[in-house]
Amino acid sequence: MCALWSKEDDTAQRKQKILLDLLEDIRDQRAKIKLEFDEGITSIKDLTGTLLEFDLSGMVVEVSNLKGATLAFDGVLLSCYFRVQDREVRGREQYLTFDTRVQSVTLRPSGMVQFSLSFPQNLRSAQLRRSVRVKVDARKVPELTVWPDFSGVHNLEALPVLLGPEQMAAREFKVDNFSANGLRLLVNSALMHTAMPDPVKGSRFSMRFQAVAEPGAAAATFWVSAALRNVFRDPQTSETALGFEFIAEGTMDEELGLVWRPLRFDEVSGLGKFVFKWNLDLYREKGMG
Repeated sequence: MCALWSKEDDTAQRKQKILLDLLEDIRDQRAKIKLEFDEGITSIKDLTGTLLEFDLSGMVVEVSNLKGATLAFDGVLLSCYFRVQDREVRGREQYLTFDTRVQSVTLRPSGMVQFSLSFPQNLRSAQLRRSVRVKVDARKVPELTVWPDFSGVHNLEALPVLLGPEQMAAREFKVDNFSANGLRLLVNSALMHTAMPDPVKGSRFSMRFQAVAEPGAAAATFWVSAALRNVFRDPQTSETALGFEFIAEGTMDEELGLVWRPLRFDEVSGLGKFVFKWNLDLYREKGMG
C-alpha cells in the first residue's frame, strides 16, 4: 500500500511539474489566454487575458476587455485556450487548453480587472489530433480555396469564395499547420471582417488545396469538407486563427459534380504521406534527424 501511494504521489508531482512549466511558458511568452465560459455566463465575446503570476494555489490573469468586476463570475468553471512555443522544437507551436474555476474577480486601482483562478487540474490538446500536425508554408501548400459548404454540379467561377489564392498570394491569410485530419489558417483582421465576420463553431466549409511533397515535385489536389472547431483572435498580431477538422473527402465526377464520402480512419486518403514527409523535413531542417 505504501508503494502504491508513493507511485500515485510521483504521478501527481510530475503532472504538477508539467503544468508549472507550461504556466511559466505562458507568462514568459506573454501568450494570450482565451477565456471561454458556458452559455449564459457573459455576453462578451473573445474574452482574453494575460497571465501575471501563478503557484500551486492558483494563478492571476489580467483581463483587458472587461470594464468592471462582477460577482457573477465567482465560482464559475471556464476553459482556457492558448498557444505557446514548444521548448524542444524551435518553430513548433502547441495549441492547448485546460479547465479551471474563478476564485475571485478584482478591479485594480489602475482600472484593470484581474481574475484569480484555481490551479489547473488537466491539460489537453485544443484540437483533435489523431495524427501529427506540422507547420507548413507556401512551398508545401501553394494554393488553398475555401467556399461555403456545397456539393453536386456547380460553376466554380460563380461560387462565392471566402478565402482564395489571390488573398493567399497577397498574404492576407496563410496556412499555419496541417495534419491528415485538419488544418489551421491565420487570417488578418481586414479579410476576416469581410470574409467571415461572425464565424460559428461547427459550421461546414468546402476546401480545395494543393500539396507538394518536396521542391520540384508535382502538386496533388485534395477536396475536403471541413468543420470549424476553434476560433482564436490574437489582438497582438491582428490575426484570427481558425482550426478546422476534416469530416469528408471529395471527388469531382463528370456527371454528379462534387461528391463527398466519409473519411476512412478519420484521415483524408493520401494526405498522411505528405504530412509525414513534411514532418521529417522539419526535423531535418532543425538538425534533429
